[in-house]
Amino acid sequence: MHKNNMHKRNKKISEHFSQKDFSCKCGKCDTEIKISLGLIGGLELLRSKCRKHINILKGYTCPEYSITKKDFRKNYHSLGIAADITIDNLNLKEAFKLAETIPEFKGIGLNLSEKHIHIDTRKEKNKTSWITQNGKILELNEENLNQYLE
Repeated sequence: MHKNNMHKRNKKISEHFSQKDFSCKCGKCDTEIKISLGLIGGLELLRSKCRKHINILKGYTCPEYSITKKDFRKNYHSLGIAADITIDNLNLKEAFKLAETIPEFKGIGLNLSEKHIHIDTRKEKNKTSWITQNGKILELNEENLNQYLE
């Protein structure tokens, strides 16, 4: 990668996050990243609540990456409004519960198989939450929430 592009990718976009955190991980593209300021604001709020480092496992994904992964569902990562995260010294269930308190996060997924939390700032009025385990996605609701988060 050209030195100027590396400098651009390391540019801070908030107090705790840089463009590099959200860069596509495909290793093939040199695309400008898309990242929502609402997502960054939500992540900063989450960090201020937990006072721990947030690891961005996946942020923006280029359209080519999404096609190679055969992810034909609505891909919020390629829109720049999603991130898969972990939080240092918090287990996944604690991180999920904390993410639920952030108003900007409208989509929140607990991925037990891949050991991360998915968060996104989709343009919906109500929050949607789900659990993913062994390739199966189950929507969380009032009836089953405690079963999975206890």
